[in-house]
Amino acid sequence: MRDTYVTDAALRDHPAADIDSVVADPDDIVRTFERNAASESRLETHVLRLVPPFDGDVRAEPYVEDGPKRYPPDRTPEPIHLTPGTFVENEDGPHPGKTHLTIPTPEDARRVAEERDGTVDDATVETHHERLLDEWSSEVRDSLTDRVRIVFDPPTGNEVWTDARYEGR
Repeated sequence: MRDTYVTDAALRDHPAADIDSVVADPDDIVRTFERNAASESRLETHVLRLVPPFDGDVRAEPYVEDGPKRYPPDRTPEPIHLTPGTFVENEDGPHPGKTHLTIPTPEDARRVAEERDGTVDDATVETHHERLLDEWSSEVRDSLTDRVRIVFDPPTGNEVWTDARYEGR
């Protein structure tokens, strides 16, 4: 059953308004967060991409955006890129696409290890980092939202809201 919310009646003509639900793999969402955290390039961004046709259930696939999004002018509609935060509830307020869950860093793990164990070696830090990543990953999976915001024209902010479904849930 379609339950798409369109922010402006004039936007109903955009093909994204025909999406019944976005289907994503929770593992892809977690890995996309991790890849963004590990990326050393300011231009490289890992996203989940929706590829036309936008009708019914549309699968969100991992994709690397290397610089500004550019598609040939004759490709309409263009694929839509969603940040992994789009799929995660935000307890910090109504900021779709952002999340209060931050991926733990090795520095976070070192700080935790030192608080718990005192002086620590690299192996201990790595063990704590793996544990923190597992806890964070579980928290991301537990915070997946039932609705997602799809911004199909970032300069104007034109968007639609639609249902989200997750594989393996």
